[in-house]
Amino acid sequence: MSSPQPPQSPQPSQSPKQGVACLGVLGVVALVVILLVVINHSGGGGSSSDDAGASPSPYAPSSAPYTPPSDPYTPTTDPYASSDPYRSPSPEPSPYTSGTCLDGTLPDSTTAQSVSGVEEVSCSASDAHYKVIETIPLTTDLSRCNSNPRTQYAFSYRYTFNGATINSYVYCLVGLGSYAR
Repeated sequence: MSSPQPPQSPQPSQSPKQGVACLGVLGVVALVVILLVVINHSGGGGSSSDDAGASPSPYAPSSAPYTPPSDPYTPTTDPYASSDPYRSPSPEPSPYTSGTCLDGTLPDSTTAQSVSGVEEVSCSASDAHYKVIETIPLTTDLSRCNSNPRTQYAFSYRYTFNGATINSYVYCLVGLGSYAR
């Protein structure tokens, strides 16, 4: 048989010892962080073969400030600059207006065909073959020029941006010189 044991008294809490231990750990962490900051700020702390014999030299600015060399490929004017900063550049050139002369050769056909090399030229130029007498926007229907009795040729053009048609025009033309009908 065992004898009854006296009741045990409650043990004092360990919180003062735990608090001191936590402060000690935080102190060590803070010391490590401070050392890392000092080492990084001073450039690594240790010397390497690159800077073993180097001594610091004071910065002495030259008499003239640095000016970078000019870039021959930089445009002197900004083609997109305008007084309105929210206006984006128009990808569409101005359409040909009445009185504009064109060079190139247009097919003698009433059906749509691919044409290249038609550009605006001076009406006094020897390669001025056609003169615009009417501009009809928002269409590629060449028959729209049938309402103008002076029309000898019809020419349509689509203005595209990233593959999407943004506008189209039909130009009613008269031939000049040997192109006149």
